[in-house]
Amino acid sequence: MGRKEDSKSAIRALSKHIEVVDESCYVTAGQIDDTPENESAITALEKNRLAYYVDDNLGVQVHSKVRNLLDHVTSRYRFREKVGAYSSLIEDLEFSIESYKKSKVRIHTTHEQYFNEIREIVMEIMDMLTDALSMYHYIVSDEFSVVSDIDERIRQTTRCKDECYKLRTTISHLSVVKIREWVGTDLLLERLLMKVFKAHIDRCLKDLAATNRKLNSMVEKLQKDKAVRRLNMLIDIFSSKFKEQPGYRPDISGIMELPTCASLAERQRLGGYADISSARDEELLMDMALDTLEKVQPEPNIEQPEEIEEKISDARGGTLENVLDPLTENVELLFQAITDTSHKEDISAMNAYGVLGVEALPEDWMIMVMSYYEAQKKSISRYVTVEEVRDIVQPFDGTLYIKDMVFRKSNRE
Repeated sequence: MGRKEDSKSAIRALSKHIEVVDESCYVTAGQIDDTPENESAITALEKNRLAYYVDDNLGVQVHSKVRNLLDHVTSRYRFREKVGAYSSLIEDLEFSIESYKKSKVRIHTTHEQYFNEIREIVMEIMDMLTDALSMYHYIVSDEFSVVSDIDERIRQTTRCKDECYKLRTTISHLSVVKIREWVGTDLLLERLLMKVFKAHIDRCLKDLAATNRKLNSMVEKLQKDKAVRRLNMLIDIFSSKFKEQPGYRPDISGIMELPTCASLAERQRLGGYADISSARDEELLMDMALDTLEKVQPEPNIEQPEEIEEKISDARGGTLENVLDPLTENVELLFQAITDTSHKEDISAMNAYGVLGVEALPEDWMIMVMSYYEAQKKSISRYVTVEEVRDIVQPFDGTLYIKDMVFRKSNRE
């Protein structure tokens, strides 16, 4: 009697407070606000274990079994990966069949209980497959999505396609040979597994194959839409640019001669170094090192040559002469002239480049001058003010090219 009363009480609680439960499941993802208006509904649902209290911020949460029931009766499907659940049920089915066969050869052992367990697992697998097919049909048929980002839609559809393939692979192992091995000579198992279960699996496999083809076409269509979106984005950007600046005329020929910073000969390889001084990732680094050692073939033992003893001479008190390269020496000469107070004229970096006869590219010379100036900016600023001669490199507005640096002494006097 207690079982029947508990069932009736739970159904009455759902029926009486169905508006609160329905709104929470479809609007707030199962969350019920802990307010005085919902107090009676919360009390009834918690009493029948249909909801539970989380905390003061999240309030009360409707049990997932209730949400699954409403999703089932209203044909509301959400994508969830369940390949692991199918694999677990298949293992349970195999275990129950083995127990059923052993019970038939034992005396005073009722095998009906084990057969009922087999039938329950078979029906559960069939129900889950039916729900999975309905979920895939909903995803394939519904071309509208609340996700506006096309990259996210591609990611979700690809995940769904991969899950469909994994599900097909999992249930395809339930072949006729495998099920015939389970059945043996038992007529009850043959009627249940061969006529009912296997027929349902075959229908599901055909349906999953068609669904997988549709998902592949959806991914291809989304990828084409992504390429079109990039072109539309370029059109919109240029349209807004022309509206802001009607006289804007980019140099189309500049696209064929990109600046060095935008020209890559090959794909860049990104990497990083692990922080071996910290114990936080010690376990992960150890696993990576062991995994790498397993993949690397050990080198054959090679005799190491004998180490050659080198004599070390005492050079304490000696003097080492640092020889500057010509480019650095010319930069030193330039800044000696800049800081010379007896020289009153303005100095141009590119004029000095010609006077000193620097044997380097003008770009390298300017980089050295700018680096030297930035390193000693505070001390040099006492003698001169610096003016940069700039050019804007088209077609990329905002890219500056420093042609020259003029060190003016007249402003300091």
